[in-house]
Amino acid sequence: MNAKILPNKIAETIERKLNCERVYEIRLRADRALTVNYGGNFFYFGQDGLCDLPSKAFKVTSQILHDIIVKASDYSLYTVNRNICDGFVTIEGGVRIGITGEYVWENDRIKTIKNFSGLTIRFPHEIRGCANNLFKPFTSGGLKNCLIISPPACGKTTMLRDLCRSISEMGPDNNVLLVDERSEMAACLNGVPQLDIGNNVDVISNCDKATAIIRGIRSMNPHVIITDELAQSEDVEAVYAAACSGVKIIASVHAADQYDLMNKTTFDNLIKHRMFARYAVLSDKPTIGTVSGVYDENFGRIY
Repeated sequence: MNAKILPNKIAETIERKLNCERVYEIRLRADRALTVNYGGNFFYFGQDGLCDLPSKAFKVTSQILHDIIVKASDYSLYTVNRNICDGFVTIEGGVRIGITGEYVWENDRIKTIKNFSGLTIRFPHEIRGCANNLFKPFTSGGLKNCLIISPPACGKTTMLRDLCRSISEMGPDNNVLLVDERSEMAACLNGVPQLDIGNNVDVISNCDKATAIIRGIRSMNPHVIITDELAQSEDVEAVYAAACSGVKIIASVHAADQYDLMNKTTFDNLIKHRMFARYAVLSDKPTIGTVSGVYDENFGRIY
């Protein structure tokens, strides 16, 4: 866990009181109590560790929020302002800091965010083998176009990373392009992945999915493209074009389940043309990353 951006007192208490491998997320809100997602459940957190009352928790100040972003930018807010405008900053190790605050506009475009009001720090976790239940239905009879359906914070990014590693290990003739828009899956530092994504993987990071997919196909000739969180219509159109060109796609989307996905008009074309041969639905019950169901292209349940 990369806690060096936190105030020393908070970081030291986390290291003393908690198993850092079970700290999934830290939420800091100006003038309010600090909370942590520990082992999949949220708690207040103070000098004595986990607690059930906000009065016992560390109180977050506006200065703490500002100092964290300054540290995350390596003391140069200007260099990460583009990411700040997008509402997040990613640091070494794939740690992503979501940002809320006062948006500053100029000529109908976001110029920056100031007066930070809240931060969500998400820590990536490598769980080797966590996607084993998906590997067989996704690859049996040949690799298929697959979509992981998941509510937020149910382990989809961790699952995708493990699938990327497993698919890469199928052999050197199975070239994978990982489109890592937020630098969470590979966490590249100076071009080198800090997390285990496998050997036969090329990574495009800090680039919107549509651009990365189209340019990646032209330049790298991938057999498989893996990407996280399809949302914009441009993302879906690029995925459709890639699949039509013969490249296999494994991706994820935020949705409660397959029925919720069907109500997202952005995905109408993909669903209508049965572009995905497999859909997997994740849940956080009983634990984060639980596969609650795998379905075929017609949403018939496989298991």
